Amino acid sequence: MRRLWVANCNSEYMVDRLDLLDRRELEVTPVVAARMVWLLRDGDAMVMAQPLDRAFVAQVGALMGFDAQKIDLITPGDAGVRVLDQEVLHRPALVSRLRELVAEPGEWEIRGYLSDRGIDALARALGLGQGAVSGFDAAGGAELFNSKTVFRAMAAGLGIPVPDGAVCSTRGDLERALDRLAAVTGAVIVKADRCGGGAGNLLCRADPGIPMSGTLAVRPLTGQEDRAAILAHTGLAATHAPHGQVVVEVYHPGCRSLCLEVDCPAPGDGPPRLLSFGEMLMEPAINGFVMPAQDLPDPVRKEVADQALRLATSMRDFGYRGLVNIDAIISPGGQVWFNEVNARLGGGTHLHHLAAHLLGPHWARHHVLVSRDDLPAAGIPQLLSALQDHHLAFDPATATGVVITGDDTLNRGTAEYAVLAPDLPAARHLETRLRPLTSAAAAAGNLP
Repeated sequence: MRRLWVANCNSEYMVDRLDLLDRRELEVTPVVAARMVWLLRDGDAMVMAQPLDRAFVAQVGALMGFDAQKIDLITPGDAGVRVLDQEVLHRPALVSRLRELVAEPGEWEIRGYLSDRGIDALARALGLGQGAVSGFDAAGGAELFNSKTVFRAMAAGLGIPVPDGAVCSTRGDLERALDRLAAVTGAVIVKADRCGGGAGNLLCRADPGIPMSGTLAVRPLTGQEDRAAILAHTGLAATHAPHGQVVVEVYHPGCRSLCLEVDCPAPGDGPPRLLSFGEMLMEPAINGFVMPAQDLPDPVRKEVADQALRLATSMRDFGYRGLVNIDAIISPGGQVWFNEVNARLGGGTHLHHLAAHLLGPHWARHHVLVSRDDLPAAGIPQLLSALQDHHLAFDPATATGVVITGDDTLNRGTAEYAVLAPDLPAARHLETRLRPLTSAAAAAGNLP
């Protein structure tokens, strides 16, 4: 069956207020969408906000075993589009093109970054028929599990440990939460209910020496003026939440950030299955992964995995099918708290997928993957050539090397990469060879 993928990252069903999405998040949305190319196979098609460098797609096809010429990558043809919201997806010219596509011989199924109500509306517009999207997803079920407020209620019901916190719907809620929670560590983190990649997070700290992690936004928390600025940031009113509810939690400095991906299968296909267990590199916001997570005590690893599977099982029992990405933190003393779940593709989905294809389904038993999102690069063709010339490109014979996993060269002058190696020291060594090479070349405006 052929698959029509829709890169609906940061749609109006994924974030609280699409019109308030910050500039950084808008800029990186097409980059997040580009990661979905790793999931394609011959005959698939994908709708994206912006076109991709064909050299990047060809590299992905060569590694993953699909013919890049047999992939349809469809865009609205509008340089200003960053998000595939419903207004964009239902433009007559785009709908007409997609109808022609799905009219071609063969059966089609539709998949999205998030299986939301918009995917269901598009499926109906294309004539894919009722049932192309599950009734649960068509009713907003998958969207439900991307809410931090829903997550906290679910975790409380299951007895899953979460940081002490509060869900705030009004200005008074937030003022009382700040008074109570800031006394624990001197810092709190204020989170938008629905947002991705830490973009909706605000660290509020009494001591400027408390390190940032998980956010790029910070405000002092020392006086009434500071509190007024925090209240203004959230947009909360005396009686309601015009920009959406917020979650306020005690901020625990020095924690490691863990990420797990679980597959929730259909009934009869077995219980939820843990696919990957990684650590997010917070520098200070997420800038990559180490997979699998290294140097975790066995009891901690088991606790995190067991609790993640409990969360996923609850979601599956409620009606959800598909991938679940679950975030947790671990304190220096070994205390585990869970942060959120996301019922959609995640930042590490493509990394596990490519590693499993290149190294085998149990790759994490004998290899380590290190990824980052900020490799200086003038362009993908030059970068791929440099990797080959300096013997850094992934080599199937040695099962080691660098893979370019994403492209943001036109926007920020960077690319995303993953290093595959038998162990973490070997992966770090490859990084030390890679970064000076590309940094110097990008600064000069070219690559060897």
